[in-house]
Amino acid sequence: MQHYKKILVVCPAGAVTGGPEALHQLTAHMNALGLPAYMCYLPFSESAIAPAAYARYKTQSAPYEDAPGNLIIFPEVYPMLALKVKKAQAGLWWLSLENFLERRHIWGLHDKVRYLKRVIQGRRPWGGAKSLKQILHFSQTEHSSSYLRSCGIEPIPLIDSINEDFLTDRFLDRIDHKQNTILYNPTKGWKVTESLIKAYPDWRFEPVKGLNREQLSEKLYQAKLYIDFGHHPGRDRMPREAAMHGCCLITGKLGSAGNTVDLPMPPQYKLDSNANGFVEQFGLLAADIMGDFPKHFTAFGPYRKWLQDESRIFKEQIQKIFHQSINSA
Repeated sequence: MQHYKKILVVCPAGAVTGGPEALHQLTAHMNALGLPAYMCYLPFSESAIAPAAYARYKTQSAPYEDAPGNLIIFPEVYPMLALKVKKAQAGLWWLSLENFLERRHIWGLHDKVRYLKRVIQGRRPWGGAKSLKQILHFSQTEHSSSYLRSCGIEPIPLIDSINEDFLTDRFLDRIDHKQNTILYNPTKGWKVTESLIKAYPDWRFEPVKGLNREQLSEKLYQAKLYIDFGHHPGRDRMPREAAMHGCCLITGKLGSAGNTVDLPMPPQYKLDSNANGFVEQFGLLAADIMGDFPKHFTAFGPYRKWLQDESRIFKEQIQKIFHQSINSA
């Protein structure tokens, strides 16, 4: 791949979620490799700086500049902005497939209508990614790579990693303090989670919301189980962070959770929420986790080791893609 004069990584201003953190990580790792990468915040007409939560990445921002020799990387939810690039090279980083397709796995027609609305609003192209072949494509997941290949596009693998503060063993030092708590994100697969809460009223289900990083870390450190029956649009950060705090996981099989490349945890902890007997199956597994936690904690050991290797792979992929050597640590 050619060397670029400037690499602009587009991100909505003020957003503090998994995707924006990945975009800041990407820019920071590029900078560490000596690449001229900058955050470029939306809307382009206003100046912005990194949110306080991402100040640790020490990225710099630059104004939008569609100029020859530049590369502009957009998250996959801004394909129409990428298509407007005329002089620079445009790229899309597929951090989520479901969010691009507006797919929620509720009902096929429902998802198609959602996508059609985005087309009418001018936010999605007719024909999906088949309309985006002139753009560079970077893919975070095998899930999105499979879709892109079906559209005649061979994407460039580019994963991310969770916060490196969580990639040590410091939250795995002991398990005797773990409590019979089941944590969940109320924005992910709520209908399924709600059915489980109703089925097991004596169990302690706690939502993970409205917490700063320290509070979230403490809650994950104390709990035995984290569940996620959402649509897993990409390599979701919360399950990964939960695992690195010593939680066991139970997930569904939608989206990126449906393969062993993007979520390579033991298959017995992935349950089909649409299957007959799902609620009972979940109950038996969750009860066994809480009753014999050391056994299940050990079962997640290989997955945690895999997570700890993500940061190295991420940096190596960036170096390979841009053919640069490390200039600074």
